[in-house]
Amino acid sequence: MELFHLRYFLAVADELNLTRAAARLHLAASPLSRRVRDLERELGAPLFTRSARGMTLTAAGRALLPRARDIVARVEALPGALAAADGHPVVVVGMAPDVTAAVRDGFLERLRAARPELAVRIRPGTSAELARAVARRELDLAFLHGGSDDPALTVRRVDTRPAAVAVGHGRGFDDRTEVRLEELAELPYVSIRYDAAPAVYRATGELLARHGVHRRIELDTHNPGDLTHVVAAGEAFTLVGLGSGATHKAFVGEPVHVLPVTGAQVRLGTDAVWRGDRAADPGDVVGVLAAAAGTPAGPVA
Repeated sequence: MELFHLRYFLAVADELNLTRAAARLHLAASPLSRRVRDLERELGAPLFTRSARGMTLTAAGRALLPRARDIVARVEALPGALAAADGHPVVVVGMAPDVTAAVRDGFLERLRAARPELAVRIRPGTSAELARAVARRELDLAFLHGGSDDPALTVRRVDTRPAAVAVGHGRGFDDRTEVRLEELAELPYVSIRYDAAPAVYRATGELLARHGVHRRIELDTHNPGDLTHVVAAGEAFTLVGLGSGATHKAFVGEPVHVLPVTGAQVRLGTDAVWRGDRAADPGDVVGVLAAAAGTPAGPVA
């Protein structure tokens, strides 16, 4: 058994879908399936029940899940532990795709000023994935969207930015400098999978419905770049950070208009999230991270 077997098992256990797990791991589904079956043969027990309705963990899979997480977390913690032994502690910070450069760079600047000996590793991921990783102590702190309802986590709003509409050329908005949401009622709203940031997409859906936008397209992906093809083809519109964020950058150079919204408050908030029990310990580095993350890096509303 290799460590990658456990990483693959964890991805499939989190997604309960081979296609999504393979995309997360940057693999094809077929080799991922073979690796999981190799692990099942080595352990002598099926880990998943497979059916037309999807995948579920077996009793053996549920028993393996916390043990696999612990093993992978311990291995991933080794570089930081060794660095700390040499007097160079490493902290791991999660970053959701649409966290702005101002938030990221402002945090790193404050952290380096407070603790120049700390080395920082950045781990990208979806908001939901990063919140779970903080709860499991795989991350020291994360910047994400939509906060978390986990009572073990502390959530602090650090930034709120205006969002804009991205709509393809030739959809009736070519000569416009702004748009009202009501004007988009004939177009579907397209997004990546809602489980990337459930609170954000729930609030977005409610906002759009209040303004008469009811049609939806949910892509089976967590990659914001996949939105560009649908929007540029004129099939749908989406919402992006105004002037910043990975989703906004994905549309640079595409035949798409990015228009500010008028008549509605459309904003994307960024939250710093960490385990409350760690920040309460004055000897824990999370207290330093929380202090560095706590100063807003831009206008907050």
